[in-house]
Amino acid sequence: MSLVLKDSNFQEGVIKWYHEQSAGYMRAVDELQRQFNTGTLEVVCLQSYNPRSHIECPIWYEVKSYDYKRGYQVVNECRFFSSHYIGRFTHDGYSIIVNPRYGDVFGYLIGYSTNLYLPMGSSELAYNTENNSYWLIALIWKAMLNKALTVGQIPKEYIFVRKNQKHFRGHLCINKHIHTNLCNATRFYCSYKKLSMDNTINQTIRAVYGILKHKGVSSVIGEFEAYDKYLESMGVNSVIDNASRIDNIRYTRMSEPYRPVLELSKTILNNYKAESTSSGGTKSDVSYFIDIAELWEMYLLKLLQNNLSQEYRVFSPNSNYGTNLLDCNMREIRPDILIEKDGRVIMIIDAKYKNYSHFGKSSDYGIHRDDLYQMSTYLYHFGAQNKSIIGIFTSPVENKQTDDIHFYSANKKHRIGLVNLEINSASGNIQLIHEFEKNYINQIERELDSIKD
Repeated sequence: MSLVLKDSNFQEGVIKWYHEQSAGYMRAVDELQRQFNTGTLEVVCLQSYNPRSHIECPIWYEVKSYDYKRGYQVVNECRFFSSHYIGRFTHDGYSIIVNPRYGDVFGYLIGYSTNLYLPMGSSELAYNTENNSYWLIALIWKAMLNKALTVGQIPKEYIFVRKNQKHFRGHLCINKHIHTNLCNATRFYCSYKKLSMDNTINQTIRAVYGILKHKGVSSVIGEFEAYDKYLESMGVNSVIDNASRIDNIRYTRMSEPYRPVLELSKTILNNYKAESTSSGGTKSDVSYFIDIAELWEMYLLKLLQNNLSQEYRVFSPNSNYGTNLLDCNMREIRPDILIEKDGRVIMIIDAKYKNYSHFGKSSDYGIHRDDLYQMSTYLYHFGAQNKSIIGIFTSPVENKQTDDIHFYSANKKHRIGLVNLEINSASGNIQLIHEFEKNYINQIERELDSIKD
């Protein structure tokens, strides 16, 4: 039994009645929230930075009415809501599935953001077909691993080796040497450091590759077969006894690109372990959620980097360590996208996966107060009092008002406004999406050109 939702459905929701087993889905949501609060339900992180404190629960419900059945009060009508996550969760035979709000456009977004090919029209297949529960998550794992292999290096670590060998190396283990080679002067029992690939990162990659093959998605990850055999030939084990070992990895500058794929691997390992240990004859299923708001940010960042003039530097502070609003490393702030010219930030873009169609005179009819204050803090921090800077919100819906840019009353050098990239009406039409992208880039360039000082 499945309850199917669309992401960001936090207004109308989906109704389930008593005869539709509403109580079963309520129990599933309760278990989801429990696992979420305890940290046992992982949310797939597409980037290196995604603190748990910033993640909200993907699904919740509200009881609308009660009834009496056989003398007991029961839930008659219950409404289920979803946040900006897609994925699925299964408990006690009840599956809750959250599909992309924009359907086919999701495939384009994730493809553009991660260089991952996701065929148009196939995104919902990844969720609604029971046998394909691992299909989408395998595609994302593939994209993350490809990026890590491209940007970073194959992780290696020094390990201690104690070995009785022909040639002297490192330090002689006196006790072992005497005990082993008392009558053999041609051998040396030595202890030395050796650079090895047999570490947690490579072991995890091999273990997850084996799981995904076992789950029937070999066609998705088949390109890594040679890489898996190479790691095996270098002595890398393919068994991870405890997924919590991933939390203890100490990343270096060269291994940092592996962090996202290792976090996703932990989710896959935990789900596979839960399936293997499920009891009571109830089939378990993979449970995972992906933050679409994070994907929207990644998409806008790459779109701007690919299309703006080279005189502008477009980057995300989230890929590093952010910056601090106060002295003594207090109150870290992380705007989504910064645009610099000549070493000075002139535009801040906040990617909002919300229905912000116009700026509005108040938060009841436009940009929420919290988002407005957050952007004002960014402008204060990154902008000089006598220099021009502009803060832009970008949502995936149509702008109801043109030139929706406004000056601050106390500083006419600072502006704030809304410039949207409409994708909700594209319906999988790639040509139309490209037209929307072009219009968006043109609007951003006009605002950048308007900054003269």
